[in-house]
Parts: sequence; structure tokens; C-alpha cells
Amino acid sequence: MTKQSEVIRKTIKYSTGFSAGALLFKESDAVISQIQNPEAFLAGDEIIPFHVIPANSESSQKRLYSEVSKRLKSLDNSKLFYLFQQSTQEAKLLILFYAACKTYPVIADFMLTVVLRKWHNMDKEISAFDFQSFLYELMGSHPELEKLTPATIKKLSQVVMLMLSELGMQKDHMITKVDFDQQILEEIVSNGDNWFLEALLLNENERLNISAK
Repeated sequence: MTKQSEVIRKTIKYSTGFSAGALLFKESDAVISQIQNPEAFLAGDEIIPFHVIPANSESSQKRLYSEVSKRLKSLDNSKLFYLFQQSTQEAKLLILFYAACKTYPVIADFMLTVVLRKWHNMDKEISAFDFQSFLYELMGSHPELEKLTPATIKKLSQVVMLMLSELGMQKDHMITKVDFDQQILEEIVSNGDNWFLEALLLNENERLNISAK
């Protein structure tokens, strides 16, 4: 992480409202399949009914729809919706992880500091404890995190590890590099988020090749 991004990291306020679920694939797939006009959805002009969410109760449907809608709108790129609709499940999960990182910068920063540092140091072991330690480390400069209870921190850490597992980047508590869909990565770069390539552990040459297209 650069010095500039370190400064940004210290000035933003972290939200930790992602305990509703990891990548929420089934729920997101259900919502996106109903979207007729991604541009209108992003603008708030197309509303998908919450009952499309596959959940047992109306309260769960509403809660999960609110979370999925928030993450999807953070993509702020209608083309990613079209790509999602025609992609493999692995590629869809990539888009959903990108959405989670955009919605919750604390996840992105965890990838760009802890996970990336471990990868560069050839320390591939990863566990929920790593994210817990990361949150406690941030509390000194982010008082908004001080209200988190130990139980909530444990839950958040489990969710982040599940995200990485669903994405394929964590297997048996080991960090794994995945070859992701190039077209989606190129679209993410065109969205101005080159940092996401580093979060996926791509080396400099790989990042340059994608950015050049």
C-alpha cells in the first residue's frame, strides 16, 4: 500500500455492516436476473421486489435485499451487470467480491495490507484471526471501530474468510491465487479501480497487461 493510500485509509470511516452474509451469490443472482435496465437500477429508478430473495421469512428477504442492493449499487457500472448475466459462476463471484470491497473499504484494505503482505512474504497461512488482528490494529486511528464487540469482530472475521473461500482465494486456511476472467478485470480497471488487481495478488506485469487493454 502506498503512502498516499495509507493517508486515505486513515481519513475514511469504515463501515462494518457486512455480517448479513459473505458474497451472497444466490441472493445477488436472484436480484440481477430481475433487473431489466441496469442503468435505471443504479439510478434508483428500477426497484426489484424484495420477495425475489430466496429466504424463509419476509424479514430475512428485506434484510438481505437491502444488503444486496447496497453492494450492487456500489459497482456504479452498468456493464458489469451485463457481464454478470452472461458469466460463469466463478466470474459472477469475482464481481460480487469487487462489490463487497467497494461497499466496505475495510475488506479492500485487508486484502491490500495483510493478505498481500503475506503473499509477498510467502506466508500463505490465513485465518479469521488475521482479520480480527487487523480490526484491532485499526481501532487506534478509527474510533468508529471501537464500538465493535468481540462477538461482532469474530463474526465479521468469519464472513471475510468465507468470502475468500467462496472466491477460491482461500483453501484449507491457505491463500490461493486464482486466474480470473480477464474481461471482467479489464472492465474493473476501466472503472478506475486498478487497486483491485493487487487485491487479487496479480503481479506488476499481469496488472500492466490488463491495464494496457
